[in-house]
Amino acid sequence: MLARGHRLGAEALLALTFASLVVFIIAISADLITVRLRGTEVATTLPMAIVAAWRDGAPFVAVLATLTAVVAPLAFIVLRLMVLLPLMRGRQPDSMGVYLRLLHESERWNTVSVLGVGALLSLVRLADLAQASVGPGLIALGTLAVLLAAIESAGLGHLWPAQEVR
Repeated sequence: MLARGHRLGAEALLALTFASLVVFIIAISADLITVRLRGTEVATTLPMAIVAAWRDGAPFVAVLATLTAVVAPLAFIVLRLMVLLPLMRGRQPDSMGVYLRLLHESERWNTVSVLGVGALLSLVRLADLAQASVGPGLIALGTLAVLLAAIESAGLGHLWPAQEVR
């Protein structure tokens, strides 16, 4: 997990991580899809879709979507910041081992890319029934998926000196 993919410096990784935080906020707060049918227009955000799933009798889906599309990506971003900010100051975070284990788990539960594909498929299916359009939240979700993939592939291990094995 720590030393794979391309090798970006701490500054570049920090910039990508801050960018992903901004894009995450946009993805959560902006409209994903707008549907127009017979003069009525309905737009939905990710939190609105989760609440609708809960109200429609699918609490398991709502909780799972919250964990995998909101909590895990946000945890991944925040944990990366908690690791990178001290590294930028030339020191290792106090709880590095805990942060790295939590980062690994948040990576495994992060399904932003799956959510984006699902939203696009829904958009295509809705296009047969009504006029549907992509919202800025869906574009942000796609951008977030790319940013998170770049961050994950960069690793972290190259940012501190290797320990001598005796």
